[in-house]
Amino acid sequence: MADNKNGEPVPAQAESKAKVVPEEKKVKRRYPGKPVQVVRVEETGEDKKGRKIAIDEEALALVVKNIEATGVKKLYMVSVVGAMRTGKSFLLDLFLRYLTEDEEKLKKEGPECVFTGNARTEEEHQFYWRASSERTTTGIWFYSAPFVRTIQGQKVCVLLIDTQGLFDPRSPPEINKAIFGLSVLLSSMQILNVQNRIQEDTLNQLDFFTQFAHSAVSILNDPISSPKSTSPEEKKNKDDMGIHKFQTLQFLVRDWPNFEDPMDVEANIKETAEVVEDTFKETFDDSGQRERIMSSFEDVKAFFFPHIGMKAISKRWNGDLKVVEEAFAKNAAHFLRYLFDETVVIKRDMMRGTELEPQVLVHYIKSFAEVFKEGKLPEAVSLVEALTKATTLDAADKAVKEYRNLMDAKAGPDAQYVSQRDLFRHHEDATEKAIRLFKTIAAFGDKKTREEAKVKVEKSVIEEWKRYNELNASRIDKILSRYAWVAVIAIGAFLIDRLSDYTCDWWSDTCRDFSKALSWIYTLVALFIGGQTFFLYHGEGQIVVVKAVSGLFTEASTQLITYYNQFRGKAEEIGFKGIPELGREKSQSI
Repeated sequence: MADNKNGEPVPAQAESKAKVVPEEKKVKRRYPGKPVQVVRVEETGEDKKGRKIAIDEEALALVVKNIEATGVKKLYMVSVVGAMRTGKSFLLDLFLRYLTEDEEKLKKEGPECVFTGNARTEEEHQFYWRASSERTTTGIWFYSAPFVRTIQGQKVCVLLIDTQGLFDPRSPPEINKAIFGLSVLLSSMQILNVQNRIQEDTLNQLDFFTQFAHSAVSILNDPISSPKSTSPEEKKNKDDMGIHKFQTLQFLVRDWPNFEDPMDVEANIKETAEVVEDTFKETFDDSGQRERIMSSFEDVKAFFFPHIGMKAISKRWNGDLKVVEEAFAKNAAHFLRYLFDETVVIKRDMMRGTELEPQVLVHYIKSFAEVFKEGKLPEAVSLVEALTKATTLDAADKAVKEYRNLMDAKAGPDAQYVSQRDLFRHHEDATEKAIRLFKTIAAFGDKKTREEAKVKVEKSVIEEWKRYNELNASRIDKILSRYAWVAVIAIGAFLIDRLSDYTCDWWSDTCRDFSKALSWIYTLVALFIGGQTFFLYHGEGQIVVVKAVSGLFTEASTQLITYYNQFRGKAEEIGFKGIPELGREKSQSI
């Protein structure tokens, strides 16, 4: 997106009102979302020359909500970063076209089919780009909808991330470094889009950040030791990033001019491997730069594209993909298949080495953005604090959730009354398990930060306990009311027995036997309910018993009235009139 005169991003749809390609020639695609700006670069100071990084919480919430709606926990986060005006946003648009393409069409025609039609059919749903010398992206943009795919047997949410161009002359160098750092921290597949070749300044930019990361990891591995007392072997162990490594770094070199045959993709891949090997071979003293870069990522790969074609970089290009050079389309198609069908890098929590869950993503982005908010690369210890904060927030959320789950099983919305003694014992057990889970997850970082988070968990648990206790207390009047139907049967049996005393017991043996059976029924019911009341009194006390008996009386009365009125209605249907209706005056007054 371009900027207006105030430096604010202008929506893509507002920038491109003039449509060169007639609408009837455009083929609509089914894009599930649109790019949303999660990380903004804001101007500060009276002269508007300062910069800071801020989070758009509404956009972030939308992204996370859409991820959670899929029910998929594994995140494959693909971010593209590189110098401005090197085709990053166009590349991401190709990703979109591939991910939204019909599967049958892909099987039949191959991934090259994404190069048919027009690239500007639904610009409000695409990563905006254009052939010009002006920048089109500021900050960091996420595609609002994830793409659920099964790659190598794993069901994953693919998230696409576009970043502001590096070396942007309209942004301070520190902002560019901060954006690059955020991108590397958030992604699992970091695509570094470069022009013509992997240049030394690109490696310098990478190394600047990896040195910072190594310092942070050193603190993580040994937060209390003194550097002066560290032996070379100990220093090597401390600098070993281990589970704290970044994941995959994918160099994507555009407009590579040295292919023998640009159409021979397999030969190109072999040639690429040789070039990368030469690039990272230490043929001179680079102060360990190349070694640091290679050791900071779990995997470093590269892929080279030939030139897209002069017509496709013209300012007059209307988006017709037919003008894209065949060699570019063939190599790009191979890369698309490799990236989204043959490769998957599940986003990992840098602190713990476990898979990053969608709900933790919010903590990650907010914590990292807070560290980078001043628009410059922070001290290494600040990154450690951000990692610790993200992890402890996640641990706190999970601990409170664990407590709720355990309490719901005993005293949740659908549960019955639980004795106060049993409920409190269950609460203590659930609290212990929740705190144990918190400590297991929040095992790294500053002790003070973790202790503060633990105190907050304990306070949250206390608040939850009060809620469950109140909810349980509200069920007291329902302790005996579940036996209301039995009580109704007993009352009915008692009334019929009394009626038979005056109508048939004095002359009919059958009637007397029936009355005897009825007396057994209401006597047994009375003994049963009396026994329940007795045990309740000894377990819970007089107040609980009074409330429970009151609840039983209320429920039994309600059921009796309901059955009586149903009987009355049936009687009137067969000609018995004048039977009074119970509960009418009450209902009228209401």
